[in-house]
Amino acid sequence: MIKRHHLLTALLLINSACTEPGENRPNVLLITLDTTRADRLGCYGWAEAETPNIDALSLRGARFDLALSTAGITPMSHASILTGLNPYNHGLRVFHGAAGNKLAPEISTLPERLSKAGYQTGGFVSAYPLSPYYGLDQGFDTYSTGIEDTIAGIDLTQPVRSLQENVLLDQDRSRVQRRADATTSEALSWLKERNPDSPWFSWIHFFDAHDVSLVPPTQWAAEHGVEYKEAPHQRDLTGRESFYDLEIAWMDAQLGRLFLWLEETGQLDNTLVVLTADHGQGLSRGERLHAWSRHRLIYQWSIHVPLIIAGPSISPRSSIDAMVRTTDIAPTLLELLDLAPEAPMDGSSLSALMNGAEDDPRIAYADALNTYDSFAPLARLPLNCRDDLICASDGRHKLIHHIKTPEMSELFDLRDDPDEQHNLYSTEPEIASRLHSFLFTEGALSISERASSGEAPNQDALNGLGYTGESEDSE
Repeated sequence: MIKRHHLLTALLLINSACTEPGENRPNVLLITLDTTRADRLGCYGWAEAETPNIDALSLRGARFDLALSTAGITPMSHASILTGLNPYNHGLRVFHGAAGNKLAPEISTLPERLSKAGYQTGGFVSAYPLSPYYGLDQGFDTYSTGIEDTIAGIDLTQPVRSLQENVLLDQDRSRVQRRADATTSEALSWLKERNPDSPWFSWIHFFDAHDVSLVPPTQWAAEHGVEYKEAPHQRDLTGRESFYDLEIAWMDAQLGRLFLWLEETGQLDNTLVVLTADHGQGLSRGERLHAWSRHRLIYQWSIHVPLIIAGPSISPRSSIDAMVRTTDIAPTLLELLDLAPEAPMDGSSLSALMNGAEDDPRIAYADALNTYDSFAPLARLPLNCRDDLICASDGRHKLIHHIKTPEMSELFDLRDDPDEQHNLYSTEPEIASRLHSFLFTEGALSISERASSGEAPNQDALNGLGYTGESEDSE
């Protein structure tokens, strides 16, 4: 049960007077870029970025410089984006295990709410971790991963051309994921074929930056100065990082296709666009700072994500430095659409901040339930992270509470120590206690062990993406 929620949410639930379903409301486009660090986009200051379409989006909307996600893993984080709830309230906690590995069916999602308001809803995602197994298809009229077994005419078990095992060239999908161009094409087909008499909500998710299993087309890469003479192995950190910006540039190019079509059809000015990510990636910086180059953990390089909101009624803002959360996305969209949420949310609307006003300070939550997750690479995680990690951050100070070994908990002053290198847990007990009280009051420290319902997720699929603990390539 949710212990607290923003006053605005309560007022909306009690007093909202909504117009008729679908009446004069804008379209909504939610874009999530998997495994994409905010600081690797041009609009966030990365000089080597080739992200002109994302940068242009930020110029006509509001860019949040410190947005935090609720988890460093794809399904858990996306569940928070779609519900406005922290994981302890939406119920999806782990890939598979006793703590819950599916979005609770009784939880209301953003597409469910918009569908009831007359929206056509389509979800187009790009990898197995967002498959219907995890319950993230709730509320969508159309939902596609692009890797369904029924895909005709393509043998997904064989590469067209391979530089080495598990790295595919000139193929737009594998057994477990698809490239951004394939996802974009399907989303565009749905947009072109939908009923034009009602508004639409589309969630488009790209997975490209997650790994190098699929790479951008050979010709396109060559035009961007990259020749595929040798592809990096997943364990080759330097090689993988050299492809990271290329993959982000490829995702940006596909967004360019999407934005161009919206502009040509006269829909861009009447579409609310939200761009964010589920989590970041450690890369060499994470390896250097905390001995981990992937994601899953809850240091800033894993949970600091981009967040840009643009569209009708949103004035351009070069940057907003207040800390916000991905749980704020759903309540923000509902307020902009003059729709009441069906239930309280942990997030709160960002409208005041986007209008240049002050707003109540927020506390962000994130977690990594490593000992509850059957697929966590526990033995390979850094020694101090082989625990269940629960985070509370007020933007300046950040507590990472270690549930089973609380004496190893961490407290950082992000203003003076943005790299999270100096643990203040023992020297600043009052700050640690204040953030710990938030976690206790919210009920975030009580983890319910419950048997996972139904069959387990496809372990072969998760292993192919490096998510299980059995492979040297895993997180």
